[in-house]
Amino acid sequence: MVQKILSIWLFCLICTGYSNAQHKRLDSLQSLIQTYSNLPLEKRKDSSYIDLINQYSLSNYYVNKDSIYYYANESLALSKSIGYTKGEIEALINIAFYESELGRQANAINIAKQALKKAEQIQSLYYLLICYSNISTFYEYSGDIQNSVEYSLSAIYLAKQKEDKTDAEISYLSLIYENLGITYGLQREYKKALEFLDKAQEINIQTNNIVAQAETMSNMASFQLKTKEFEKGLKNINASIPIFEKEGYHDWLAYALKVKGQLYVEIKDYERALNIFMRSLNLYENIEDKREKTSLLNGIARTYLGINEYDLAQHYADQALKNAQQLNSFEDLKEVSKTLYLLHKKLGEFEPALKYHEEFKRYNDSIFNLENSKSIAANEAQLDLIAKENQLILQNEQKLNRQRLWMYVYSFGGMVLLTILFFTQRSRKLERKLNSLLANKNFDLKKRERELQELNETKNKFFSIIAHDLRAPIASLNGLIDLLKDNQIKAKDFIQFAPQLSEQVKSISFTLNNLLIWGQAQMKGAKSRPEPCDLGKLAQQNVQLLSEQALKKQIDIQQRIAPKSIVYVDKEQINLVFRNIINNAIKFTENNGKIYIQAKETANQYQIAISDNGVGIDPEFINDLTSDKTTFNTTYGTQNEKGTGLGLNLCKEMIVKNRGKLWIKSELGKGSTFYFTLPKDVEV
Repeated sequence: MVQKILSIWLFCLICTGYSNAQHKRLDSLQSLIQTYSNLPLEKRKDSSYIDLINQYSLSNYYVNKDSIYYYANESLALSKSIGYTKGEIEALINIAFYESELGRQANAINIAKQALKKAEQIQSLYYLLICYSNISTFYEYSGDIQNSVEYSLSAIYLAKQKEDKTDAEISYLSLIYENLGITYGLQREYKKALEFLDKAQEINIQTNNIVAQAETMSNMASFQLKTKEFEKGLKNINASIPIFEKEGYHDWLAYALKVKGQLYVEIKDYERALNIFMRSLNLYENIEDKREKTSLLNGIARTYLGINEYDLAQHYADQALKNAQQLNSFEDLKEVSKTLYLLHKKLGEFEPALKYHEEFKRYNDSIFNLENSKSIAANEAQLDLIAKENQLILQNEQKLNRQRLWMYVYSFGGMVLLTILFFTQRSRKLERKLNSLLANKNFDLKKRERELQELNETKNKFFSIIAHDLRAPIASLNGLIDLLKDNQIKAKDFIQFAPQLSEQVKSISFTLNNLLIWGQAQMKGAKSRPEPCDLGKLAQQNVQLLSEQALKKQIDIQQRIAPKSIVYVDKEQINLVFRNIINNAIKFTENNGKIYIQAKETANQYQIAISDNGVGIDPEFINDLTSDKTTFNTTYGTQNEKGTGLGLNLCKEMIVKNRGKLWIKSELGKGSTFYFTLPKDVEV
């Protein structure tokens, strides 16, 4: 389900509603434009004509997007020719909308920032709010939540600085709160989302904007659907629908009906849900909004599934899937995959059921990881803004104190010199105190920012490994078990998947072992306990451990380390090094390949070399691996064996812990050699 994000520049368009009245408005504007078109070019270089074509361009948002581009460019050229900055700003914003609708968010952001610079030149809060909010919306569409939140919060802060705001500026502030609430809601931070929506609603009530109140109630209901507060959701949506019907807001009416239908599906009132969905679908036939229509089609499919109308459920689910694929919307793809999984499960078709169950898990995992990273980014943006506000408050206090000082000096300039000195010293002391306070606050904020970044990096590493190496095979196994449990697959059919599941479980076990050791190292819990160890025996033990894996690919492993090559290391940590490097060599060596394990003795250490004649390693990956940073790169072996680079990162850490050094030589298509050194004696 997608909440309806309000673009602030569409406020004028929204206020007229998308209805027959909108078409009449377009006809009227087009007639006026035609009249101007018959005039010479010099006559058309007029602010009134520029304002007219800017309005016409915007009014085509739901009708003909190509007209937006054509008239906005004409407006931009005319505005530049006569130095009409207001016309340039509106034209740039319309062009940015056109780029955004085509999915070119980077272009939209750059063009909107050009409009922002123009708005800063004329110091118009009206246009500044429009530009900040639209840039925020385009960043939201591109997935950059941190910048999206920063621009919204900056717009709010800017609006708060002006006391005598116009009605239009107050209304725009409400829309900014609304969009900020929706942004947090899309990250599943529903408490914050509803807090911002409540602020928007306070302004809507204050300005007596009935339509804006209805829009906010609709978005509240969509979040209450997520939090399972169905009674509150129905109350809000039932209050908003009559307003949209009365005012002729067909796009918002279609959206509100869709949300109401979804609420009835959740309480299993399928008959009522279906009637409401069909009303919404009739409206969407005349509205260019594929995202909302996709969500609606999936809701209809889920409803038909609830009343066992499987053919109709399949029909609408297929339409929803096609739209979701065109939009590349992970949220819609996830929901439609879930619907198709439930449908095929009910029909007893276990193979497509398993396929869509795995698709659902994959999209859900991707959204989960993305939302976690976005949530961190949004919180960082809010923290940055708080820091800026604190700094500005302190600077204002300093400025105020200096102003007070000069007032005292001017007032009592002819009085006693000691009084002047007293106030001067007092002011300096206060300024030093404020500067010290500012420095301390900045230090604390930077420290908190570093800690947050470190936590974010650690979280990203764990989520990456868990999502790609653990959750996918577990989801596959879980899907098969669900089908077996529901008698949708026979035991003898289940056995066919056993070899594949066995390999996946072994892969999970290997990854879990690496993950546990890496986690201990990250939390400073892995300490080296060095002891004398026979290097050849360590290598041979791990060759035997991986012999079955090598045998499957007919790979010959030759262990050539001389007997009694004694090193002073932590046995388990070096076991892990051998195991991961040999496993990596097997993974990236073709069938009938060769792997050599050798050691060369020097004065104080042994230099170990593990070579293969496999596919080789990309130089960029070698640079990442041998650098100080921890990196994860998903790779696939010669038989699609999957890896993330966790094991090699662990090898690097364990070798360093044992006073050694790791380096790699490789040539693509010819093979790789991993070199590392280990000490012969106790550290002095």
